[in-house]
Amino acid sequence: MLEKKITITDYGIYVMSVEKLLIFLKENKIKSKKILEVFQKNQDLYLKSLQEGVWIPIVPIESTKYIISENDDYFVKDWEKQFKYENFNLDINNDTFWIGSFGNLLNLNVEQFTNSTNDNISYQTLDGITLFKSFKFKLESGKYLVDIIGYKRKNFLEYPEANYGYSFDFKKIEEFKGYKDPREDDKYLFNLSKY
Repeated sequence: MLEKKITITDYGIYVMSVEKLLIFLKENKIKSKKILEVFQKNQDLYLKSLQEGVWIPIVPIESTKYIISENDDYFVKDWEKQFKYENFNLDINNDTFWIGSFGNLLNLNVEQFTNSTNDNISYQTLDGITLFKSFKFKLESGKYLVDIIGYKRKNFLEYPEANYGYSFDFKKIEEFKGYKDPREDDKYLFNLSKY
């Protein structure tokens, strides 16, 4: 299995279908590309985005490297499960979704997602090292309840290896019934360094 190691330079990870986000922005007459700012300034719009399954923000977390997997197969050996939070709404359009660093949403560059022939968004350091900001995954279009599972290595490895990781389980449903807000700090602790 190909290791998907994401480098977070901000304070969170998103899970989203870019096509669903674009539909949501158009329906709500939002032209700004500063997605995080839009949701921070308008709590009602933020809650509506969760209800409609536009995205799942996973915050706050440490700025470091994480292994990302669309299921728990990667974390069978050498990892310990730290938590499992269940049933977050996600509406997938065009049979794809992305998991990435919040930095992608500071000033959304739609072409990075829609015109990309790659299954990732990456950049190179001055040393020529490729770092990954987000990965694209394939999953049949539809509404899903998503479980987020956090893992920590049993024995930490030296940097730049990732010592934390997240996997995601998807359960297809017909309609959303309510929603959960992952930013409710009294209910959810996604920061794996705190375990």
